[in-house]
Amino acid sequence: MPRDPDHVLDAIDGVVDEWETMSADAMRWAPPENKSDDLLREVTEIFGPLASALTQAFRPLGDAVSRVLDNLVDEFADGDEGDDER
Repeated sequence: MPRDPDHVLDAIDGVVDEWETMSADAMRWAPPENKSDDLLREVTEIFGPLASALTQAFRPLGDAVSRVLDNLVDEFADGDEGDDER
């Protein structure tokens, strides 16, 4: 490759022109839409985020109930050990 500055500038101009052409084509092209009228998909898209939000909202309540039940089971188990010794 020659070290001629004009040759370098021509190469840069060619790359810039090619990029401009390709980017303009990329802006015009869009993938084809394949949207079908699927009732199950639409219901899932609507109620999926709602179900997720409700799960996140009720998770602390479920954790609290689980802790209470664990404490009751532990107390009941401790109470049974005392009855076996008599």
